[in-house]
Amino acid sequence: MLKTRLLVSVACVVLLACESESRKPKPPAFQDAFSTLPLPPNPELVSQVGGAGALQLTIHTPADERVVTTYYRRLLTQGKWRLVSDIKGKDGVTVLYAEHDGPPLWVRIWRANDRSGSMVQLTGAVLDKDSTSIQQKGDSAGSKKPRS
Repeated sequence: MLKTRLLVSVACVVLLACESESRKPKPPAFQDAFSTLPLPPNPELVSQVGGAGALQLTIHTPADERVVTTYYRRLLTQGKWRLVSDIKGKDGVTVLYAEHDGPPLWVRIWRANDRSGSMVQLTGAVLDKDSTSIQQKGDSAGSKKPRS
């Protein structure tokens, strides 16, 4: 009797664990979130996390924070990239937001606390086609042109 209860309990725990795993949102494929991934000089992957529609990489680089910030500012204003936002917070963290013909990119840069160099956090998101077309329609409808 005790063995039966134990087996039933274990089976229930396994089933619940499998079900909760299937409910977690799957992150997008790496190439979908980062179609063009600009990495800092000499990158070392620290962590990778993801959720529904987004991936986030945290990278260490031995380069100085100012060098890395200049690198990303220059890179995200060339080619098809458009640097939409560039903010440096009171905490010293620089946050950049850029768009191009692929997924948008958020870049956070700060001085590494535990070693020399900088930390860079890259976040890429997959926009569904419906939200992109709504945004484009809203942009064209919202633009105000002087009347002739």
